[in-house]
Amino acid sequence: MIEWLVGKYKSIKFRLLFAFFLTLIVASSLIGWHLDQSYRTSQQQILQQQLKLPAQLFSFCLSGSSGLKNGQIDHCGEMQSLIAPHNNVYLYNQQLGLIWQLKSRLSPAAPSSTLQQLLKKPIHESSMQLLQGHYFLSLSVLGKQRVIISNSGASLRLNIAEYRRSVVVDMLLMVLVLLCCFVLILHRVLQPLTKMVAAIENIASGKSDQLQDEYVLEFHSMRNSLNNLLNAERVQRERYRNTLADLAHSLKTPLAVMQGATSENLDYKDYLSVACEQIRRMDQIIQYQLTRAVNTMGDGAKRKAVKVTPIVERILSALGKVYREKEVQVILNLNAAVELNADERDLMEMLGNMLENAFKYCRSEVAVSIYSDEQNVFIIIEDDGAGVSENMRQVILQRGERADTSAAPGQGIGLSVSVDILSAYNCHLEVEDSFSLGGAKFSITFPRY
Repeated sequence: MIEWLVGKYKSIKFRLLFAFFLTLIVASSLIGWHLDQSYRTSQQQILQQQLKLPAQLFSFCLSGSSGLKNGQIDHCGEMQSLIAPHNNVYLYNQQLGLIWQLKSRLSPAAPSSTLQQLLKKPIHESSMQLLQGHYFLSLSVLGKQRVIISNSGASLRLNIAEYRRSVVVDMLLMVLVLLCCFVLILHRVLQPLTKMVAAIENIASGKSDQLQDEYVLEFHSMRNSLNNLLNAERVQRERYRNTLADLAHSLKTPLAVMQGATSENLDYKDYLSVACEQIRRMDQIIQYQLTRAVNTMGDGAKRKAVKVTPIVERILSALGKVYREKEVQVILNLNAAVELNADERDLMEMLGNMLENAFKYCRSEVAVSIYSDEQNVFIIIEDDGAGVSENMRQVILQRGERADTSAAPGQGIGLSVSVDILSAYNCHLEVEDSFSLGGAKFSITFPRY
């Protein structure tokens, strides 16, 4: 039983119902006790009046004669039996001896020991006394004579018993009605929470990605916090997925160089030199992608002047080995003095992706130009491929999108990575038609400062 209660007590609904039920029981008991005491007091006051009035009438009747005469007493007793048939009347002389009594047929007589005990006490005409289950009222007549009127209180106890039964029934009905009302109210109050739980289950099952519904005012901050948490988790998960995809994409070129070197007639020393260079490049790529996963690209505090021409030449050397069968002719117009205030690894990643696309989609020629003015550095990459139509020029900059899926294999990741890096440096990228080569032209405007 205790284990069952502990298990159920973990439920908010059960806790509220249990607490409300206990509160109802305690409150009903206190109210019932108060009503019982009030009713008992009122009934005792009524009985006191029912004893006091006949006693005063009996005393008045006896005081009309000069002495205690049997005829007069019997006459007053008949009046007493008519007025209060449930009362027993006892008349005592000055020596406290019983000289006359009237026994009621409807109420048992008072015990003689109780009467003797009462005679020893002073007379309190205004107060009723309860002794051994009987109610008594004493008063003096004709000097020192005493009249005691008793009542067994049977009718009072009967009234109290009936009242208690009525109160218990009413209290039970009230508790039942209030409990049912509270269950309905609780169901209504907890409905937004139940709705939110169902929405969270839909999110967990993949049917939804956010809490979309409107909730009560108290749940607005909870909904917003949960949505913010879900968005942050989604962004983080997407960031890790993109980082893994970028890492795999970046490793393709050095792996391709190493694979191509195996088909060349290189001696062991030359092949080892190529392999070591590409392994070093792969290590740099891995370190770079791990850094990108936790840091922000383009951090100004980490920037330093980097010459662009050597980076382009290194990338072109590697791509020449990867696409040696294509025999791509590279036209260079490079200003060796141009420098950029950027991270060398960012430039390697960005230019590597864009130059690889040029090699991949060109027919036989690629042109690279680098020049600058006082404010900007301009990097232009052109090819003699099929070009990019106007309606696809913004599409190909998105992750996973490609202009022509049949021209060359790929996942549509390189350009989107380059766009991310360029945006971190506030660069401007334009996709146009190349007038000199007839294919695509990618123009990068890089702020020098």
